[in-house]
Amino acid sequence: MKIQQDANVCLDMKQLKKMIKQIPEDRKPIAEKLAKEIVFMAETLDELKDTVKERGAVDLFEQGKQKFMRESPALKAYNTTIQRYSLLYKQFTDLLPKQTQDNTDSALYEFIKRG
Repeated sequence: MKIQQDANVCLDMKQLKKMIKQIPEDRKPIAEKLAKEIVFMAETLDELKDTVKERGAVDLFEQGKQKFMRESPALKAYNTTIQRYSLLYKQFTDLLPKQTQDNTDSALYEFIKRG
């Protein structure tokens, strides 16, 4: 499992490095830091997901005489991490240059032009 995980990390980093090449020079240091965090968070999310699959989304919580079912701590951590991951990824993609779409090739544009 560890070898596969390391391979996934390398693949993720390669993909992000390709994207970093498109980012303007003055923003690259920020992008590189974000990329490292994104890869770390992706690895963490995989681990948390495996834990939730293995143990379930809820667990029995016992404290003294109290016993009750609660949301799995792994699921709670996953939900928090996925939100932060999404924010980081958006910050990363916002560093990319804006691409303009050529509307003349768009089928929708042709439809609108015809009225």
